[in-house]
Amino acid sequence: MRRLLVIISVSVTSFLMVSCEDSSTATEPDPDPEPTTGTLEITTNTNGDDKDSNGYTIDADSKSTSAGSSETVYIEGLQEGSHSVELSGTASNCSVSGNNPRTISITAGNTTSITFDVSCRAVHDNPIAFYSNRDGDNEIFLMNPDGSSLHQRLTNNTEDDAFPAISPDGSKIAFISDRNGNDDLYVMDADGSNVQQLTNSSGVTIYPDWSPDGSKLAFSDDRSGGTDEIYTINADGSGLTRVTNNSSNDFDPDWSPDGDEIAFSGFRGTHYQIVVMNSDGTGINRLTNNSHNDFEPHWSPDGSKLVFKSNREGGHNIFTMNTDGSGVRQITTNPGIDEFPVWSPDGSELVFGTDRDDNYEIYKIDADGSGSPVNLTSNSAEDRHPSWN
Repeated sequence: MRRLLVIISVSVTSFLMVSCEDSSTATEPDPDPEPTTGTLEITTNTNGDDKDSNGYTIDADSKSTSAGSSETVYIEGLQEGSHSVELSGTASNCSVSGNNPRTISITAGNTTSITFDVSCRAVHDNPIAFYSNRDGDNEIFLMNPDGSSLHQRLTNNTEDDAFPAISPDGSKIAFISDRNGNDDLYVMDADGSNVQQLTNSSGVTIYPDWSPDGSKLAFSDDRSGGTDEIYTINADGSGLTRVTNNSSNDFDPDWSPDGDEIAFSGFRGTHYQIVVMNSDGTGINRLTNNSHNDFEPHWSPDGSKLVFKSNREGGHNIFTMNTDGSGVRQITTNPGIDEFPVWSPDGSELVFGTDRDDNYEIYKIDADGSGSPVNLTSNSAEDRHPSWN
């Protein structure tokens, strides 16, 4: 028994020695292999006002990284060859210059550089826009919600600029101007720069309103043969579409917060009523039906109510109602004219134009009608048609 065990032990030892000798003859790895990947250097360069403080995301095919508004970052380990690089995450008031995404070529062992230039427009935080003839002709102005600070004039020409509408992100203002000989729709940046004409109508264009995502504008125009109709157009001036087709006037369009519907003033029967339709013009539904005129509907921010002007109680006063036409409530009592009511961004207040001081001024009141109306403008000129972002 003892001799057998010794033989086995020697055999195992011999096997282990053979195994070790075999492994020692294996090929050694190359200490300096040729590289197969390279590095991408990305620089972001942001200019303008109200820069995006959250930064951006850069994707290079399957790899990504984050970058500040003006920063240089790297993506390593990209295989040699072509890659698609895209910068995303820009704020709505910012845009990337040039192509985005872009195609770049990575060389193994080297660093390839690319720069994204981003331009940002000024954004006004919670302002009220209006038009006024305080400088001799109608121009667009901005003021704080409490009427304080200098009323900033955004337009300055010898023709009339009126009916401002602030875009949902606060970066642009649409308005109507006859600076080219006819009342047409224009858009400018929030600081009054970069004015662009969107329509060129033979009729009268009026009452612009933005879609909730800022991609389109609704407005009324009588180009179709003497009666006002509702049209929509893309924010860049393309895609003009006629939405209503009625033998009587349809105007004062206002987009619902979810973008699905448009409320407007429509002449139905013998008077103007508040009407709602799908944003493509289908599903027309009349909300008011009385022997007086109802105008200028505007949705509340939460989409639960509409505010409008009516002469149903004498004068022209401000009313609210539910979006099915129920729950009508009178907000102002004025023997003259209260007009163009709009909601504050949080829905707690209403701002409107009024002639109660013998000339038109901009006033504010609690949305339930409580408290006394507050005069936000006070001068000898006319201040009208507020738009509250």
